[in-house]
This record gives sequence, structure tokens and C-alpha cells, in this order.
Amino acid sequence: MEPFIQSYSLFSKYQTLLQVFSTRSGGFSKAPYNSLNLGMHSGDDKKTVTQNRDHFFKSVNIPKERLVFPEQVHSANVHLVSKPGVIAKCDALITSERNLFLTIQTADCFPVFLFDPRAGAIGIVHSGWRGTAAHIVPKTISLMENKLNCRTGNMLAAIGPGVQQSCYQVDTETASRFDAKFLLADGPGHFKLDVQGTIVEQLLASGIERENIEVDKTCTHCATDRYYSYRRDGKQSGRMMGVIGMR
Repeated sequence: MEPFIQSYSLFSKYQTLLQVFSTRSGGFSKAPYNSLNLGMHSGDDKKTVTQNRDHFFKSVNIPKERLVFPEQVHSANVHLVSKPGVIAKCDALITSERNLFLTIQTADCFPVFLFDPRAGAIGIVHSGWRGTAAHIVPKTISLMENKLNCRTGNMLAAIGPGVQQSCYQVDTETASRFDAKFLLADGPGHFKLDVQGTIVEQLLASGIERENIEVDKTCTHCATDRYYSYRRDGKQSGRMMGVIGMR
């Protein structure tokens, strides 16, 4: 069974750009990780996850030796990369290198894909509530401007699925880091938080045009058959993977 893979229409006319995001369908993991779990540290059998990854990368024609993996730690650290490998303690990657494929893994946090077709530069961001509160997306855009000669007027951005406000309750301390317009009261000391809406505002404030932003509003917590969700499944949650690269 082939993996079910998503791409965003904003990028579709750029034939040399590869942007994909996995779902949980089309892999080999058994319950509760069924089936395309790509998370090596999720508690699933590592041999099976390796088999899933091989199957996924082959399906999109990505050589494994050209991948970059951030060691995600819910930080606001962004790295400019020029070669494959694992990057310690960061949650966003940027590059202008061809045939280098940037990855992130998610299971409720939001994947953000960035592309400047004129500068020939890409970025990918793992933006959960901590990273969003610490402005990891604007920091990534700023580094792309400063290091890769990008201009926000030319940049395209897509935000993939994550846990939506209706399913994301947070405490007062977490809520205090966000603008009130992204919060809904949800009982004493609790709020429903719109992380994705905050990311959209950050993209706009950074100078990316609204028509150059695509937003997938699917909720990973609700879409049980399509996505993994850590908030829903806890330590038995698998991981999706986002990839972007220029061939």
C-alpha cells in the first residue's frame, strides 16, 4: 500500500520544488501506531519505523542520504544548513542548497513550509505553542532574509494541520503568552488556544502577503483516521513528517 501524502497547492506550479506531508496511512506499523508512523522516538518498533521511512522516502523519490533532521526540542532555534545530517537542538531549518531535503516531525504541532522562488531558498518549521510563543516562524523568515537574500514580498508559506483551537485547552500560564484574541475562556483557569491563528498573524506581520499563505485547518486531534495526535493518544502516538526541498 502506497503512503497517502499531501502537498499544498500554493507550491504546485514550481516543478523543481518538492513539498510533502505524510498522513498515518500506507505504512507497516501495527496498532496503536498503525500505520505510517515515521517517529523513531515514539515507542514504536524501530525496525518498523525504518521500514516506514524507507517506504515514504522512496514514494516521493528522495534519497535518504540527502535528508536533514532537526533534533526537535520545542525551541526557537533556527539553523542554516548546507549538508545532510542531524542538527542538534533546533526546530527550524533553512537552505538554498539544491537536492537537500529538510524535514520535521509533528503530532499536533504545526508544520510550516516556506519558499522564496526568486531567491531559491526554503525553510521548514516545527511550531508548537512554545515555538510559536517564542516567534520561531518570524525568526526563520528573518534568517532567510539575512542569510539567503529572501524578500518577504516574494515568499510563500503553507501551514499544515495541527491541533485546532476547539480541541486545545491550555492553562493560564500558557495562555498568558498569547494575545487575547487567540484565546477562548474554557472554565476556571483554562482557555482554548488558537496556535495556528497566531502563526498566520506572525506570517503577515513579517511581511508575507495574505494571498501567499495557505492554511490547512484540519484538526489532528479530530481526524483520527488521518493523523496522529499526541494530545489524543499520548505516548502511543506516532508522528507525521513534513519535507521540503529543491531538486
